[in-house]
Amino acid sequence: MCPGYSLGLKMIQLSLANLLHGFNWKLPDNTRAEDLSMEEAYGLITPRKFPLVAVMEPRLPLHLYKI
Repeated sequence: MCPGYSLGLKMIQLSLANLLHGFNWKLPDNTRAEDLSMEEAYGLITPRKFPLVAVMEPRLPLHLYKI
């Protein structure tokens, strides 16, 4: 087994948690949750047949993100 597997898994989890915590997520205009297609395109991997489009907005005021 790969020695970096557990580190890579933790890094992905941390990155996803930061994205979910730092932004408000919503669907684009005129898109309802019922309209989302969960179909898959079969092959070597099974990606979504139609990509998911999401709009993210920062939770904090923009001046706090400047370095």
